[in-house]
Amino acid sequence: MAMAPTVKVVLGSIAFAIFWVLAVFPAVPFMPIGRTAGSLLGAMLMVIFQVITPDQAYAAIDLPILGLLFGTMVVSVYLEKADMFMYLGKLLSWKSKGAKDLLCRICLISAISSAFFTNDTSCVVLT
Repeated sequence: MAMAPTVKVVLGSIAFAIFWVLAVFPAVPFMPIGRTAGSLLGAMLMVIFQVITPDQAYAAIDLPILGLLFGTMVVSVYLEKADMFMYLGKLLSWKSKGAKDLLCRICLISAISSAFFTNDTSCVVLT
């Protein structure tokens, strides 16, 4: 595999640095656009700087994973509107005997929820 031209490496590094700053510090004072818009900006700069082609950028998008994450967020929103998290918090903290007991209960709830939902959904919901 041959090395990419130096110009592409430098431009790609600049695009990645911009994405990294916006992803790690989502409230940058001089450019408060957030993580999602920072990700889109970084991807757009990679195509504009011709580091990757538009076809390569489109091929890098994994639509089934995006669909799974979207569905997970929808489930999480509906559970929040149904006050499920409030009930879950009360259930977990009811007669708790300390940190070890609470951790054991959280592990038990995550194991039970993983049996009914995918691991991704359980992680997002419990987070």
